[in-house]
Amino acid sequence: MPIALNLQRRAWVVVSALILLIMLPNLIWLYVGHVSTTWISGLIVPVLLLVFLFAVFGKRLWLACLLLAPFAALAPVEALYIAAYHHPTSAEILATLGATNPRETYEYLGSAMVPILACMIAGLSLALLAARWTWQSAICWRHRSRAWVITTFMTLSLVAGIVVFAIPARLRAGAHLISELSGSIEPGYPFGLLPRITEYYSEWRQVRINASHLDAFRFHAHRPSAHAQRQVYVLVIGESSRRDHWQLFGYQRATNPELTKVPNLIPIPNMVTSWPISISAIPLLLTRKPITDMQMSWKEASILRAMQEAGFDTWWISNQLPMGKFDSPVSTYALEASHTIYLNHVSMHSAGSYDEVLLQPLRDVLQKTHGDLFIVLHMMGSHLSYDMRYPAAFKRFQPTYDNTNNSVLPGLRFTNSYDNTILYTDHVLAQVIGILRDSSAMTAMYYASDHGEALLTPTCSSAGHGIGTTYEFEIPALFWYSDTYAATFPERLSVLRTNADKPTLSADTFESLIDMAGVDFPGHDPSMSLFSAQWRYRPRIVNPIWQVDFDKAVFSKKCSIVLPPGADTEH
Repeated sequence: MPIALNLQRRAWVVVSALILLIMLPNLIWLYVGHVSTTWISGLIVPVLLLVFLFAVFGKRLWLACLLLAPFAALAPVEALYIAAYHHPTSAEILATLGATNPRETYEYLGSAMVPILACMIAGLSLALLAARWTWQSAICWRHRSRAWVITTFMTLSLVAGIVVFAIPARLRAGAHLISELSGSIEPGYPFGLLPRITEYYSEWRQVRINASHLDAFRFHAHRPSAHAQRQVYVLVIGESSRRDHWQLFGYQRATNPELTKVPNLIPIPNMVTSWPISISAIPLLLTRKPITDMQMSWKEASILRAMQEAGFDTWWISNQLPMGKFDSPVSTYALEASHTIYLNHVSMHSAGSYDEVLLQPLRDVLQKTHGDLFIVLHMMGSHLSYDMRYPAAFKRFQPTYDNTNNSVLPGLRFTNSYDNTILYTDHVLAQVIGILRDSSAMTAMYYASDHGEALLTPTCSSAGHGIGTTYEFEIPALFWYSDTYAATFPERLSVLRTNADKPTLSADTFESLIDMAGVDFPGHDPSMSLFSAQWRYRPRIVNPIWQVDFDKAVFSKKCSIVLPPGADTEH
């Protein structure tokens, strides 16, 4: 057999293997996926685009192989991710990886790191080998079908351009068409990786630009008195947790079996947030932003900056995503921390990243650092979908929403799933307290949810948050302290116990944390601090649709939506 012919056959075999490797993530997605659109994004679109790529470079197939080399190296990683989480990566996941340092990545992957790297090297080698052999053998796509493919693609692209840009009456429909086409490309591999990277780079760059606008801001915070013992304070931000489903606050179900047994715990049973969505509610916990301010941004830095100025090493450890429509503004404040760790490698709509992932980094920070610490833990908490927020061991209230038990009303199954998330939050918070209690430092933990949640009821079909029901504004909050904190600051605890039952706001958190840690700065307002005898009641303005004084509001009969006095409550 001629040597040239033998090389050509080997070249075609290795090119076929390269194409199979490139398509591997899509094939796995098709296997684990359960929706018909997966076939479009995971098979039809990638195959057509690969055919077009090889048609364009038909006379230089080696160049097409070379262009696919980076995707061949990343294909095993994408395939493993889809096999684990049953969906492709996204711009948000890329942001998590981008915000993770190499040491954290190694700890997360553990023993899998070596085989993953080996697979990446093998994928890259396969692509380079395909490029070399196709070049050496000079194989190419000579058949006239190549011209048909190119002509068809170019014609369709030209027609689409005319529809979108040249016919005014179709502009809106054309834009929608392009959006649909783009949406079909992005989930697939390898071509969908390009828009994901572009979106990640663009939005993460904007997050950093927004954060840089606060770089020059200073509170000029300091600690008037020093303490010899190490101090560690933790702020835990909950997610979508409504107060009336906490056993600690009177719920009939045992959703807080661990916290109800924890000593040194001060519940704060009458707190409300002014906003029912995270993007507006979280800044009230972290900053001095007014509760009626409707702008997404705020001119001042957060509690992280104040604590940093006062000598605390600051950490932001999150089980939420660093980027997204509702996450990017929060990340602007997270970047003020000296250290940021993002741990969620899945998505808001997938199981697998439970809030216990926050515990080991907390232990590591306590063990590997020696100075005073201020740490923010950002939980996934009770965010929809509820059954994805807790491991199987906490599936105590059944049947849950993901069960197919049609004999039980969806509303009850919905509530069971939600109550399991509260049960799991109880466990995680008890674990955080245990870690702090077992350390040698003087420690304390302040917990508050960003907002609450509306659940299905016989009279209300609305669920989630952003609706404006009373349950979205009434949030759980609590404070735990170590024995050494109690011995050192008994007057602070005495005042907190006095103020805890009063009608408070999540917007009191910033000034409360300042007093909790013994920090001061020019402009500090003790009248908003629950640790100060100067704390005073302010109208608790909430923002369902319009601004309403919560303590004077009326509530609709069907969904308990917050309404101004005198409004019609029948709907």
